[in-house]
Amino acid sequence: MTDDSRISPYDYSFDPDGLSTAARLSRLVGSDRRVLELGCGYGVITRQLAVEQGCAVTGVEYDAASAEHARPWLDQLVVGDLEDASWATDIPPPFDVVLAADVIEHLRDPLRLLRELRGMLGEDGYLVLSVPNVGHAGVIAELLCGRFDYKATGILDETHLRFFTWNSLESMLNSAGWEVTHRETVDAGGSHEQFHECWIKLPANVRALLDSHPTANVFQYVLTARPAANPRILPLGDEARLHSWLNKSAQ
Repeated sequence: MTDDSRISPYDYSFDPDGLSTAARLSRLVGSDRRVLELGCGYGVITRQLAVEQGCAVTGVEYDAASAEHARPWLDQLVVGDLEDASWATDIPPPFDVVLAADVIEHLRDPLRLLRELRGMLGEDGYLVLSVPNVGHAGVIAELLCGRFDYKATGILDETHLRFFTWNSLESMLNSAGWEVTHRETVDAGGSHEQFHECWIKLPANVRALLDSHPTANVFQYVLTARPAANPRILPLGDEARLHSWLNKSAQ
């Protein structure tokens, strides 16, 4: 018997003007849009989009109990598995925005889903997506301590099946026919509470080295992407910064 009175880590509030992942995603979706929200969960972002931003939201959620919390703010709710193509059968496109907030890392085959999503968008439609960064300094600290411990939430969420760095994420999006048009990062150092135990065990010079790495303090990537027949790589300078870091580290 399950206890529905338990507080879920996926049920929370956020400042829409703040720097949290949820706030960033909501702003990127915009106002008065027809939105397909994948993995709507408890409706945390759904509520903001529907009530404050005037969006009409169709939600897809695997967990039926969570989905009921989101239902009041949804125009349509589909309880289904994104790994099963039938979830889209009764959802009439087109949408202005597809939102996937920390979703694709839970899938066995996110590439297939990303390819399918292109057909859900109308003209000028776009994808808004967030993904945790497995190259975070805290994960590296755990590995250096001989650990890779799954947790209830976060980068090493126990339900995550896939892990991404920026390069691997953008490469997969490009392979699925998406061109990244905008990227933001949600930053947190290696001393983040989920990794603090291992972080403080590292020698000071190792912590300093990781802190200086160009992407090691990125906790999550937040992006927008549009369908493209020949996707281009978003010019960000990551490679140049990495090469500079590697050269300095080798000296």
